[in-house]
Amino acid sequence: MSADVLLLLSDPEAARLLADMLSRGRRVVVADPDAALDQPFGLGVVDGPALQRLWRKIAERKRAESPAFLPFLLVTTAPDVPLFARFLWTAVDELLQTPVQTPELLARVDVLLRARETSLRLNDPAAVRFRAYFDNDLAARWIASTDGRLLVCNPAFATLFGLASAEEVRHRAWGDFIPDGATCRDFLARLAAGDPIAPMELDVRRQDGQLLHGVVSATPQRQGGEVELQGAFAAGSAPLAQARREQLAERMESVGKLAGGIAHNFNNMLSTVLGYSDLLLNDLALDDPRRADVEEIRHAALRSAELTKQLLAYSRQQVLRSTELKLPEIALGMERTIRTMLAGDVTLTLALARDAPPIVADRAQLEKVLLNLVLNSRDATAGAPGGEVRIETRTVALAEPARSEIGVEIPAGEYAVLVVQDNGCGMDAATRSRAFEPFFTTKRSGEALGLGLSTAYGIVKQSGGFIWLESEPGQGATAVVYFPAVRRPRPEPAGPAEPARSDPTRSASPPTVLLVEDEAAVRTMAARILRQGGFTVLEATDGGSALDAVEGYRGTLDLLVTDLVMPGVGGVELADRISRLRPGMAVLFMSGYTEREVIDRGGPPAGTMLLNKPFRAGELVAAVRRALQGERGSNGAVSAAVPHRPF
Repeated sequence: MSADVLLLLSDPEAARLLADMLSRGRRVVVADPDAALDQPFGLGVVDGPALQRLWRKIAERKRAESPAFLPFLLVTTAPDVPLFARFLWTAVDELLQTPVQTPELLARVDVLLRARETSLRLNDPAAVRFRAYFDNDLAARWIASTDGRLLVCNPAFATLFGLASAEEVRHRAWGDFIPDGATCRDFLARLAAGDPIAPMELDVRRQDGQLLHGVVSATPQRQGGEVELQGAFAAGSAPLAQARREQLAERMESVGKLAGGIAHNFNNMLSTVLGYSDLLLNDLALDDPRRADVEEIRHAALRSAELTKQLLAYSRQQVLRSTELKLPEIALGMERTIRTMLAGDVTLTLALARDAPPIVADRAQLEKVLLNLVLNSRDATAGAPGGEVRIETRTVALAEPARSEIGVEIPAGEYAVLVVQDNGCGMDAATRSRAFEPFFTTKRSGEALGLGLSTAYGIVKQSGGFIWLESEPGQGATAVVYFPAVRRPRPEPAGPAEPARSDPTRSASPPTVLLVEDEAAVRTMAARILRQGGFTVLEATDGGSALDAVEGYRGTLDLLVTDLVMPGVGGVELADRISRLRPGMAVLFMSGYTEREVIDRGGPPAGTMLLNKPFRAGELVAAVRRALQGERGSNGAVSAAVPHRPF
């Protein structure tokens, strides 16, 4: 039987400890580092001494597994990280600093094992059959990204558009073939929306200049974290049956609603698991041996929450954790990390504009963009004397729309620009056109997964930005990223100062909260958390019983905490009706539905506060306190909750 994890550690005691940490639900084998690389396994874990002896054998084993991905994880001490950084992506794919915490170790191992499984699926015979069908189809078929880049086409498409071969399409974007500017902008906007494109008439210009009239249509498909449009172009033909296209669009919409519904139910269950885990941890002493079991349960729930994110990503309904930040601050904050990653003979230069405008983005994701761009530059300058990586930020104001190097039209406006430049080996046009494709790499098989630049591309697009590469062989490479700057509204004349609002949470009597939740497990758990937090809690199973409770309760009601989507009287209607009975009562909405589902179900007005499920005990209590104090985040969400844009 093959192992899931193969431990190749020089220290037997360390190997035993790691084996104990990883043994739940996995097959772990502790082996002699010098004699175990030939056996089958899904992930190898090595330490520094073993890596120094075996790195060539590991690289050979990874190449032998190609095109499948065989991951290796390096476990080492913090002082030794610079010593072994040169082995990243050559012999090892991730490194973990000791002392190792169990949750972090389990998370890293799970990610690498999933990457291994994904690479194995890429060689599935079904994929080979699909490629044969695609290439031999007489219809002109194409696949494009949402920014208009043509990623793949079949020979029929290449012939129709006058291209020498299907490979040549990778150097093209749809904007290169549509001569009319207004039509081009409209079609590119449809691609950028990522929605199904019903059959529409389109005039294009072939490579030889000949005009061609036809009908184009497309269907969105999710590939990893990206949306791709898979379509067909029929020259001089009548549109396909509209009913068939409408049916396809309805099916895609149904899939999105199904994903949102599953996420809602799953978020309710995860809220219950996380809430009771927090309650147990509060009750157990720090030295209680049962704490470890509860923490494992809690960690499993947090990992399961990633499944809901994948469902939301499929239906393009994920909630962004965006904040206002500045590019120079991100670069300065990562300077030490970047210098550690770069080899000793590579110089890092920072040219950061002091007056950079703020942008709205996810800080962690933006740091990942910069890290991946620098890693790409590091690899391009590896082994060359006098290597240099330059990070620059600046401001660009476009008076009118402009076209990027990849043919994407950038709207007029002010942009914060991030530039990562190197003097490495550079790349030709063919490589440059594929640089952002998932799993595309110029390294030898088994040395890299090829997800760095594609990940950066996806994050930039999700943040509303633009990214492209400028490079020629032997002349280095420059990655350019445009982020829309935050538009500052004109200040309005200051009105009379409002009197300071008292804090209901610090009054003599505890605040009274009306909790309305149709899911019994979530309601019971949330009520217990709030009571432990010092609140008086009235419980209601739905909107109707909540209205009865309000009419029958003679005391003070300080806050309504209600699920947004419930059978019968929904959360928004309930809040509106209660506000007439109890004017001035604060409201906090909860929901496990996706943003699009919430909008479709008519909720809540701009500026109201929404706590996204699943939530932890501390997040619920903090959200309630902020709601009672009338505090809102910059985007209308409760600060303690997952940030949520107003509707």
